[in-house]
Amino acid sequence: MHCRRASSLMFKPYSALRRFVTTALTPPLLVLRDLATQFAGIAPEALDRIRFRRFWGDGGLLTDVYFVTDSYEGITLRNRFRFQEAMSGRGVLETLAGNTIVDGAFSPQAAAMLTALFLRHGENRLRVVTDAEASAGSNASLICYGTSDSNCKTFDVEARSGSSLCQFQADANGQRYFRLAEQSFSMENRDGAIYDKAIVLRLTNRDEPAHCHVVCAGLSEWGSLAAVYYLTTRWKELHKRYDAFGHRRDFCVLLEVPCGQFENVREVLSAACWEPESAHDPVLVATYV
Repeated sequence: MHCRRASSLMFKPYSALRRFVTTALTPPLLVLRDLATQFAGIAPEALDRIRFRRFWGDGGLLTDVYFVTDSYEGITLRNRFRFQEAMSGRGVLETLAGNTIVDGAFSPQAAAMLTALFLRHGENRLRVVTDAEASAGSNASLICYGTSDSNCKTFDVEARSGSSLCQFQADANGQRYFRLAEQSFSMENRDGAIYDKAIVLRLTNRDEPAHCHVVCAGLSEWGSLAAVYYLTTRWKELHKRYDAFGHRRDFCVLLEVPCGQFENVREVLSAACWEPESAHDPVLVATYV
């Protein structure tokens, strides 16, 4: 009996300590744990928003960003900017791609991808307009969908930039191709599969450096859609590669995609505009994958 009483007296301090921990310390610790869990979820999202704003430029905070697509009306009239063989080149591409090209069929899907991206990370809205609408002026950030053969805004961006990173040209047969790092890239037929080429091009707006102009364009609409898909899924990687050390660089990424499988897009070559302070002309650096 004496031993039981002594043991009971011995464990009383420990019981009191346990009650104190349970009633006084555990609730604040649980609150701190919940706050830490919420912060762990909020911090990456906040960091992504900062990276996203940096990728598109500070001008995106001041005005809306425009996704500019072709209106697909009066194609012949718009192509007055190009030589007449541009239209014959379209026929070559359509035949090569097996009549899978339908003008404008994928632009709503591309707009949906970009709208979802800006709703998640952006602090402003994405407006979808056609290249004929004057509201998407030079003092705004633009995402141009399609090549300059069909999209007037793409043509304007190319003309303003001087096309130092990438050129959109045609060969003697009228077949279109991209020229990047002194190499030409056109659609190919390999082992019975058609492979389109596309670019994601980001240029600083020379009139308004706070804004940028982005071009997502393929030789067919499969390529254009794949370029938008690549941009929306790989923008963090692009930001890490070209926005390091507080300096945003113009860049162009050359992509290849099997027609009908835009999710299987892969990078072939990229080029960036490096502008050291001691140089008057930009230095282009190409990277092969």
